[in-house]
Amino acid sequence: MSLRFTPTVSCVLRVSGEDAKPYLQGQCTADLREGPVHHALWLNRKGRVLAYTTIFLQADGSWLLVSPSSTPDALTKIVSANLIADDVTVLDESPSWNPGVIWGEGSPTADSFKLVFTAGYGVKAWNVLAPTGSAIPWPTATWAELEEARIRQGAPSVPVDCGSNEFPQECGLDAWVSYVKGCYLGQEVMARIQSMGSLRRVLRSVESVGSNLSSGLELRSADGAKVLGTIKSAAGRVALALVSIDLNEGAMLSTSAGEVRLGKVAQLGRPA
Repeated sequence: MSLRFTPTVSCVLRVSGEDAKPYLQGQCTADLREGPVHHALWLNRKGRVLAYTTIFLQADGSWLLVSPSSTPDALTKIVSANLIADDVTVLDESPSWNPGVIWGEGSPTADSFKLVFTAGYGVKAWNVLAPTGSAIPWPTATWAELEEARIRQGAPSVPVDCGSNEFPQECGLDAWVSYVKGCYLGQEVMARIQSMGSLRRVLRSVESVGSNLSSGLELRSADGAKVLGTIKSAAGRVALALVSIDLNEGAMLSTSAGEVRLGKVAQLGRPA
């Protein structure tokens, strides 16, 4: 499959000022000391996921934060929540950019674009920021097509699979959590999960043996007596579901749409 471009409604914030780097370092899960590009989660104090951003350093020392699933107002509120006397400015630059995802076979090369590699879709893909009004040299694919590819590959997404009720580790997002950089919001909870492994749920691929599946569908024991999980995102007969960690690959569960079979644990970049 040749390269295609899927438009997104991503918001783009620019964070600048003398305290920008230490402030961001203390707020998100990424370690900004490790290179110019970062996948970062924003957690609450209980370790639950509020947002996901790609963060990348600019030549002038500022940082661009790109989120494919947050509105500018919502992300600005999350990013600015703990600003007190810091020399940090947060500006919404979303109108200046035409955001999207390039995915498929090959590698995009265009000097007029800002490309950020991302593992978040389960397929070879790049987040792209094109200046507003610039021509896009690839054919367009719909968001539904990209979502289906992601779900079939078993790749988790924020917030549809992992949001304000989930820990990153439940949804295979460990790679976006630093355990060594020091204090940040939710860090104590992340450290406790790492040391004790105290998870009760895990995100898994599931496949229906018959009917199409839908978000919010309950997964029950074979006799229907006990709720064992919930479907988070779905595309036809395949889906990702948050289920009891005690269930194994291949287990058969019942739903109001018929039986489903549990697949592999969801993980970034890992086929289902």
